[in-house]
Amino acid sequence: MAEYSYDEQGYNFCYFLLSVLSLVLVPVTAHSVYKTFQSFSAKGKEVLCECGTCQKERARLAKSRPNRVVQLMTRPKFLFIVAGWIAVALLAYQVSFAEAPKQHFDPYEILGIAEGASEKDIKRVYKKLSLVYHPDKAQPGTERESEERFIQISKAYQSLTDPEVRKNYEQYGHPDGKQSFTMGVALPQKMIEGGNSRLVLAVYALIFGLGLPFYIARWWYNSRRHTKDKILNASMRIFVKELKENADFKALVDILAGAHEFKEGADCRAGEEVLLKAIDSAIIEELGNRGADKYERLESTVPAYRRKARTLLYAHFLRLDLSSKASASEIKALQEDQRFLVERSIHLLQGLLQIAIVKQWLGVATSIMDTQQHLLQATFLGEPSIKQLPHINSSLLRKYYRAKGKHVFSAQQLLNMSEDGRKTLLKPLDESQYLDVIEVANRIPRLRAQKAVFQVVGDKIITTGAVITFILKLANINADIPEEEEDDQDELLDEMGEATKKDKENGTLPAAHSPYYAAEKKPCWWVFLGDPKVNRILVPPRKVTDITAEKTIQIPFPGPPKAGTYTFSLFVKSDTYSGTDIMQDIQLTIHDKEDLPPEEEVDDSISEPEEDSIAGQMKLMREQGLASAIAGGASQGGEGQKADDSDSDSSDDE
Repeated sequence: MAEYSYDEQGYNFCYFLLSVLSLVLVPVTAHSVYKTFQSFSAKGKEVLCECGTCQKERARLAKSRPNRVVQLMTRPKFLFIVAGWIAVALLAYQVSFAEAPKQHFDPYEILGIAEGASEKDIKRVYKKLSLVYHPDKAQPGTERESEERFIQISKAYQSLTDPEVRKNYEQYGHPDGKQSFTMGVALPQKMIEGGNSRLVLAVYALIFGLGLPFYIARWWYNSRRHTKDKILNASMRIFVKELKENADFKALVDILAGAHEFKEGADCRAGEEVLLKAIDSAIIEELGNRGADKYERLESTVPAYRRKARTLLYAHFLRLDLSSKASASEIKALQEDQRFLVERSIHLLQGLLQIAIVKQWLGVATSIMDTQQHLLQATFLGEPSIKQLPHINSSLLRKYYRAKGKHVFSAQQLLNMSEDGRKTLLKPLDESQYLDVIEVANRIPRLRAQKAVFQVVGDKIITTGAVITFILKLANINADIPEEEEDDQDELLDEMGEATKKDKENGTLPAAHSPYYAAEKKPCWWVFLGDPKVNRILVPPRKVTDITAEKTIQIPFPGPPKAGTYTFSLFVKSDTYSGTDIMQDIQLTIHDKEDLPPEEEVDDSISEPEEDSIAGQMKLMREQGLASAIAGGASQGGEGQKADDSDSDSSDDE
């Protein structure tokens, strides 16, 4: 039967636990600290909108949300890290006072003499130690320690004085000769033997037999149920099945509400059906007052989570106040669900957009982009985009229309009005609110397409089958960039070659004004080409950002296979603000390859090498012989030739 040596003092077991905990805690702690530092540093660098509406909404969200520090400290990951490092500290403290068991036998160390000591010195030291540690000489209470010490002293003395024992020590490192293989267990004997062994086995089985496979299976399951863009596969299947080529805003909201993320994160709770029906009634009344499309409740056969998501999304678009519909606790939970729905919908719209791009549906793609604008600004389809500005609502616009008989639809119209006209429109607002409106109106980026051309590198014209580069130069009007004169295509192509040097980028754009969106949003734009006549996307959208002054964009794409003149539509659509998009026609002329100018003839002849060069000397050596090349090259070529002839003649005579 195998014999084991146990770690009764727990020395090795503590080191084992320290190693395992350190291997886990060090990378987890480093990653958590890095993520936390990155989050707080990014939070401090954001240039937020400071209008009254945004500040009010941020304050309201701060009250409804738990404290960020408290939320961080109550996370299971944080608690695991704290508990783990406390355990490491306690184990390190215990190990620091533990005495490592001595396994190596060193007779010189036991006797306290130097290696190479004479036998006389060994005997003298042995007698001296025997008088101290002999069991008969031991003090009361120290008999056992003295006996163990005396045994070690006797063994050391024997190994240094007995030739056979000394030979074993020198050859095998032990006075008894070669030792058998031993196995140690880094656990106390009480934990292994007896009734506790089952408990230890159960713990090991729980950790390695159930815990580790469960963790791996859960990771694999989560990775399989999501796409690479972190959208549930079940949601993408619904999107692919229900998204049609003629889908409009209403259909997109219905499709979006069917995402399985909403079932897992904002499912309908018990007793919420009555509250949701009241919100549906408010939606019907609001849309009826606006004269918009009729809103109908979904049938009871539709899953409850889908009906809830659709209702809360419509309430968000219409900016309905939910606080008057139920108790404070119910409204707080419902508002949290609504924020989750809106924030998650922004991400889910990217999945719908991918499907539309793959199928090249132009109308659906633009509708999805418009829906994202409405989600971020909490505006309904067909509403004036000026309602994006703070403190401006339908009541204020109606009063102005009744007084002046004019409609104001966009922030640009507001800025183009005279000072008196703006003050008349914003008369119900106080001075601080008036300044908020003007500040946000100037804050919204307004883009202008300065140049938009098609080019083929190296050719003067564009031919069939060529790879075309669409070059677009955008300018932010708010940056006061002067309009430039049209450049010819050669100059523009040279300019595009230096695009990275020409772009007048000055930092990044500030965060968008989006008080009804829970997270901070940075303005971006989609740039693409399409043909509305056939409802097709011709060049897939390119996402661009940080157009602080000017930005040059180059998009390569394969040209049409047939010659002719094609009329495309250029789309520059914001993903944040409505009413700021660009759509303009642009023509592309394709020529036959026969229309290319003839290529310039290339001189393939090899020039004669200079006589002073190495190539010239090599040529001279081949033509006139080694002697003439050394004698002086071309200037002495005749003499060299004569010398060769005379040599030839003399050789013939011989």
